[in-house]
Parts: sequence; C-alpha cells; structure tokens
Amino acid sequence: MKRWLYATLFIFLIVILSSCGKKAPLEDLTLALILGIDLDDKNNLVFYEINPVFSKEAKKGTESYEVKAKTIRDSRRLFDALTTGEVTAGKIQVLLVGKRVLQHEDWFPILDTVYRNPTFSMSTRVVTVDGPVSKVVVHNPEEKPQLSLHLKALIDKNYDRTRAVKGTLQELHREIYEKGMTPFISEVKKEKNIELAGISLLDNKGKYAQFLNVPESTLLLMLQNKKRHEITLTIPVLPNKDEKNIFHKNVISFAVNKVKTRIKPGYKQNKFQFNISITLTINIVERLFPEEKLNNDQLTAAIEKVLKKQIEDLIKKIQKKKIDPIGLGLYARAYQYTHYKKVENKWGEALAESDVNVSVKIDINSNGAVIQK
Repeated sequence: MKRWLYATLFIFLIVILSSCGKKAPLEDLTLALILGIDLDDKNNLVFYEINPVFSKEAKKGTESYEVKAKTIRDSRRLFDALTTGEVTAGKIQVLLVGKRVLQHEDWFPILDTVYRNPTFSMSTRVVTVDGPVSKVVVHNPEEKPQLSLHLKALIDKNYDRTRAVKGTLQELHREIYEKGMTPFISEVKKEKNIELAGISLLDNKGKYAQFLNVPESTLLLMLQNKKRHEITLTIPVLPNKDEKNIFHKNVISFAVNKVKTRIKPGYKQNKFQFNISITLTINIVERLFPEEKLNNDQLTAAIEKVLKKQIEDLIKKIQKKKIDPIGLGLYARAYQYTHYKKVENKWGEALAESDVNVSVKIDINSNGAVIQK
C-alpha cells in the first residue's frame, strides 16, 4: 500500500513541477544570436542584435537591429520595441565588441547584466572587431551559413588549429580578475569577407593594449602550452638575396607535432627571472631551396635561431606594454610567492623589468617523401 502511495505522490510532484514556470511558444520569442557593442563618432554606446526569422514569408533568414542605449539591459527594452517577439538572450553565440570600446579602460562593467543573468550562456565567444561593428553585422553572404554560426565556427576552427582563443565570457571574467595574467580575446576584421585578424591583448583593466597577428598568436599559444591539433609554421631560414624574387626560395614550412614548454621562474638582483625552454617535434612539409644549401643539422640550427628570435621579439613586445598574456605571473606566484606578493598589484611593471631567457630545441622527425635536389 505504501508503494502505491509513494508512486502516486512521486507522479503528482513531477506533474506539478513540470507545469511550473511560464513557457512562451517559439513564435512568440526573438532568439538573439549575436550581440554587438560599439561607440559612434560622438562616443555614444550603440548596440546591435541579430536574430533568426522563423517565417516562410520572410525573404531573409535573419534580422538585424541597431539601437542607442545607456546599458545592455536598457537596449533590450528598445530591441523589444522593434522585434515581433520577446527578446531572449539565452542563445547568444557571439558577443562582438568594437575596438573603440576596448580602448577605454572602464568598459568591462557594462557586461554586468550578462554575468548576473542566469540564462546568459557563459560559453558565448567574446570577439574584438577591428573597425565598426556595423560592418560585420550587416554582412550576410548567400554562400555562407548564418552569421552567428559562421563567426562561432571561424573562432572554434582557428582555436583548434592554435591560431585563436575561444575567449568565452567565463574565461574573460577569470582573466580580468586574475592578477597573475592579463586578458586576451580573438580579433576579426571585415574586408571583402569577415576574417580572423589575430588576438587582442588587454591590460589588467581590460583596456586594449596590443594586437598580435595570426603567426604571433600561434607563438603566444605555444608559450602557454595550449597547442591543440597540428600547427603549421612558415619561416625564412636563408637570407633573401633577391628581394624581387616572387617565389620566396628562402622559406621553409613545417608541421609541429609536439610542443613542450617549460617555464622556470627565479628571483635575483631584485627582479624576476624566467627561463623558458621550448621543445618541438616537427615534420618538414615544404622546402623551396635545395637540400645541399643546408644539411639536416644546419637546417635544425637555422629553424631554432629564427623561432628563438620571433619568440624573444614577442616577449619584448609584451613587456613593453606591461601586460602578461602568457601567465608568467602565475609561475611567479607559485614558485616565488614572497617576492610576487610585493608586486602583485603592479605585476605588469615587474614583468617589464624581468629577465626572460628563451631556448628552442627542434627535433626533425621527417623530411617528407620526396627531397628536392
């Protein structure tokens, strides 16, 4: 008897709980897929929204809107006045932020409602736009999928190929408040098409500090030990004797199978020291000069020299801006806590004065099936 009583009570609770809450039909909702934030020429906040259209009569599969508002939450009221359904932000895939916004150090608090709203996805990609956000929002080529799907796939594909970062809302929030490193997000630009430009480096207050192109972005991710799938790099290893040579017979391309980055922090003479050793296992996939010009040992040394110089230049660029996207502060905190604690609130300045030594070790695993004579 008790079993039947418990079973009846259980079913009753399921029915009651499943019926709680207001559920709006899909046709009565406007599902925002992209949210854009930018500044106009007079530094007024401008918000953009792209929504799918669920109607057989509609000629386009999406609709886009632009409003001026003081906050993101205030913009929702204006979007509701323009759309046919009630706007919901739970399906936003990409948050586009104009570079003009990021050039102000006090921009991050405008995302307050995003983090307070439990329906807002923390996996939303945050992406810098080099130029007006409006140019990206209105881009709708017929040969591409919906813009939200295209942008998300563009970021995720290059993330898998170690050229970009996902830069989700959750990651951005953690990096903004982490004293041992500074934030970074992927950057796109609109030329003929929308393309990945590289990575935007921000300072400890979230202000735009430095741009890294795609090859530099790959080096940064290698320093962070964030290699995912196979990396392909193309570098010059011989002097370019003929600048008019259109075939670039001084370069080599190789696929990086394995990357191991070791960072050893220290503290001497009142400043931090970091010894960074990078070991790579590579396969030669393209070589535009004869093998007789460089034997295997000479080629290994040449690649190591070029990569070492590129990584050192990248680190100098980072130190000059007093930022730390590599996360060297995390190593300093873990292994030199007493010294780090004294400078944690001005870590960028401490890193700028630090000595960073880089060593690169290359192991050529394969030269390919056919060797050029």
